[in-house]
Amino acid sequence: MSPSQNTIAAVVMSIGALTAGALTTHAVAQQTPPAAPPAAVADPDGQVIKSEKQTFKIEVVAREIETPWAIAFLPDGRLLITERPGRLRIVEKGKLLPEAVKGTPKVWEKQDGGLLDVEVHPQYAKNGWIYLSYSEIVPDYVAPPPPPPGAEPPTPPPAAQQGRGRGRGGPPDPPTMTVIVRGKISKNNEWTDQQVIFRGKPEIYSSTNAHYGSRFIFDKQNHLFYTLGEKNDPPKAQDLSTPLGKIHRVNDDGSVPKDNPFVGKGDAVPTIWSYGHRNPQGLAWDPVTGKLWESEHGPQGGDEINVIEPGHNYGWGVITMGNDPRVPERTHEGMEQPIVYYTPTIAPSGMVFYTGTRYPGWKNNLFVSALAGQQLRRLEVAGSEVTHQEPVLSQLGRVHDVIIGPDGYLYVTLQVAGQFLSQSTPGMIARLIPVSQ
Repeated sequence: MSPSQNTIAAVVMSIGALTAGALTTHAVAQQTPPAAPPAAVADPDGQVIKSEKQTFKIEVVAREIETPWAIAFLPDGRLLITERPGRLRIVEKGKLLPEAVKGTPKVWEKQDGGLLDVEVHPQYAKNGWIYLSYSEIVPDYVAPPPPPPGAEPPTPPPAAQQGRGRGRGGPPDPPTMTVIVRGKISKNNEWTDQQVIFRGKPEIYSSTNAHYGSRFIFDKQNHLFYTLGEKNDPPKAQDLSTPLGKIHRVNDDGSVPKDNPFVGKGDAVPTIWSYGHRNPQGLAWDPVTGKLWESEHGPQGGDEINVIEPGHNYGWGVITMGNDPRVPERTHEGMEQPIVYYTPTIAPSGMVFYTGTRYPGWKNNLFVSALAGQQLRRLEVAGSEVTHQEPVLSQLGRVHDVIIGPDGYLYVTLQVAGQFLSQSTPGMIARLIPVSQ
């Protein structure tokens, strides 16, 4: 067994039982924690799991991945993996290539920051574009000189600027922000032809290392949707003059579609599609209704699953189902309520509606990955309601992303749970193989 596998055996545990069971619209998953956590799974490869509507086996397809954040398939079957410390990895013909893609952007990695999402253009076979998001230090940053010997330490910034909880930043951390680029991978495994899709103005960079977003999804017209967190500054989510705390919609080259809801409306950022978001990390298209679904992290509970409508306000900065003294209200006129929310937190991230044929009982169900919840959660959906839920996967560590592979199987990232939430730890990529019941 490798050192990382030994680590997995030592520290992975499940809290999936906290949120098991059925939920209806606007319900909250809130249960008493069990007396003791279930036994950890040392190595999930080959483990058979029986869920309510499908029995499946875990098949590990790549190991020795450090803090996997996102995955995406190329048309030729290669699997792209982002490692949060800043590496873009490739699984080719069932094997993880030993070297990361050369020449990818330099990232700032701390707490929520690092190399984040990856997405492949729907017309990749024609244009070769791959999209990446990451956190960077503000361009032309000059670090302040160290204090003289014996000087008093600097006064910490307010909570809105430094973040809350273990592992988050503040001075002396530099100002950072999410950046979105597209590029191509050459035949010699090098990142080339990079173009910037989004880079914010220097004034929106901040020293907090929390709430960068970010998730990508394309629509049928090849518009790119991307999410940005509010960098732990709640009022920014309500401010249409800043891109923070929003879902954005752009053309595939980053230009602004003329039919975006805030085009030509004062000083509103024209790429905004919806606003009032805290830290959105999941997007998925409902194959039945065509609606866009979204997941976002709440403050000490109050994680949300939303159906996104253009121009609508989802409340963060004014309302929350979680616990943040800066945001005291639960409801407010003109602001959307979540479809479902979770207290205690499960920290929902990547999500996908299952549209394949490998798991007949899961057709058109929504699958949501969870970090704090350390689970893959299945949601049955009817229109804009969630009628039932179950955690189909637990005891295997933090789950940051879930996608459908070209073979019709679900693929997930798995990461060992560390001593604190932001710790970088070993992980792997696995797929769910159906087993006859």
